[in-house]
Amino acid sequence: MSGSATLSNAEIADRLSSLAQLLTVKGDNPYKIRAYRRAAATIRGLGESVDELVRNEGDLTTYEGIGKAIAFAVREIVLEGKLGSLEKLRAEVPPEVVAINQHPRLDAKRVLRVYKKLGLSSIEELRKALDSGQIDEVFGARMAQHIRQGLIESSAILLYHAHSLVAAIQHFLLKKCGVARAIATGDYRRCVEVISSLDFLVETTDFRDAVEAFQKFGGRTPMLELTAKAATFSLPAGPMLRLEPAFRNHWGLALIRRTGSKTHLSKLTRVTGSLSALDRTRQFSTEEEFYKEFGLQFIPPELREGRDEMRLARERKLPALITQEDLRGDLHMHTEASDGIATLEQMALAAKSRKYAYVGISDHSPSLKIANGLSVERLKEQIRAIDKLNEKLTGIRILKSAEVDILADGTLDYPDEILRELDYTVCSIHSRFGMNKEQQTERVLRAMDNRYFNILGHATGRLLLKRPGYEIDVERVIAHAKENCCFFELNSSPDRLDVSAENARMIREAGVLIAISTDSHSTGELATIRYGLEQARRAGLEKAAVLNTRSLSEILKLFAR
Repeated sequence: MSGSATLSNAEIADRLSSLAQLLTVKGDNPYKIRAYRRAAATIRGLGESVDELVRNEGDLTTYEGIGKAIAFAVREIVLEGKLGSLEKLRAEVPPEVVAINQHPRLDAKRVLRVYKKLGLSSIEELRKALDSGQIDEVFGARMAQHIRQGLIESSAILLYHAHSLVAAIQHFLLKKCGVARAIATGDYRRCVEVISSLDFLVETTDFRDAVEAFQKFGGRTPMLELTAKAATFSLPAGPMLRLEPAFRNHWGLALIRRTGSKTHLSKLTRVTGSLSALDRTRQFSTEEEFYKEFGLQFIPPELREGRDEMRLARERKLPALITQEDLRGDLHMHTEASDGIATLEQMALAAKSRKYAYVGISDHSPSLKIANGLSVERLKEQIRAIDKLNEKLTGIRILKSAEVDILADGTLDYPDEILRELDYTVCSIHSRFGMNKEQQTERVLRAMDNRYFNILGHATGRLLLKRPGYEIDVERVIAHAKENCCFFELNSSPDRLDVSAENARMIREAGVLIAISTDSHSTGELATIRYGLEQARRAGLEKAAVLNTRSLSEILKLFAR
């Protein structure tokens, strides 16, 4: 491609990602590799054209993750149509690696291991092995999922990635496309964990002009289809995008029609009649007007899934969903003592700045060597350090905890002698994911029988879009937790969100409390509580169902088994 051709942000980002991929194969500096990947993600999510910025001598270093060296590389890509360092690396690696490099989301090292084990030599053979189930059988679901995501052109993204993308799309629609209002609907508005498509409702006097202008989003975003009722685009950041126009006086009903799941809308129409017919004969400028007209309590978007929300709305018994203001503390975070990057005091002060009354330090136990798990002696030192710091700090109490590994036989990774010195424990599985459902369930049940077991951390071990997690009999584990006065964690880490909303509903219905915790490894990660709260609201959790809405004295009593 010549340097005069206009590049989309996605094409520029792909070259940076391709360079990072080959640097990984060559064993280059991991910090350098991460820098290129971060810059690629930043560029992919921008609404404005990076190509245009470069040609207009714009300063790329004002964007997060783009330093002088990467800005220089981006200028080379735009003005020369290629990246010299990438071309040089491609000339040095075997042909099969060059082919893999056309799919920069793939981890080339992992794919080469698959090639070697299965005797493959091309992407086409890799696709066949994936489709036949061979990769899943030999390497497991996590590898199969990685390869599947790396090979498809348009892919799902996690909700937290969608947040920044939605903000960029909304800004572009309002500032560059002349729309008066733009709101993301569908799965995104319901806070579904994984977003496979984005839907926007837009208010505009000229829909055709707006969608024509939107084709410049991200430098270039191709329009796949345009009708009077909708326009569809292939977004460079992964999912498909659908824009739909709505008039101001029909806005409320349009939001309702485009937010609820199919099951929810089916149940809704049993009360209201055909929504299409209503749209032709009635005007509802707000959702509140619509619900009031049919004697329904306002249904929060997160609950519009088609479960029991319609019955509850008719009876005016919908839950008052949990909010950030209801939380009194965070019960799962790490420090530099294990695999975090901040000190005890820094984590405590960050929690205090969020108006928390307490914070639980839960560094890893010794068997998790990769996370620098604390030996018994190091944990004793941390306990003493927490006691000393609590004497100094005001307005925040540091609780003594640990993220204790549940070992394969169901025992805990610390002796009872040290566990009794803690205020509570978060007990988690980090190994032996291959155990079957019965074995894994018994492992957790035996762990819960220990009187020092308090909270089950990230109960299924899933990583969204990376691994499905191990299988446990959730109903048996919930029943055992209730019997033993144990609790569950809803882990706010945005690629975990474990437990799922479905499991959280079951836990709530059983009367077992759930801790919404961040699993933070830095002070900045305390903000990820947002994602746990979104998941909790989808599960219909009220303040009373959440463990860390309790006061310090209440929570300490609950931990005393």
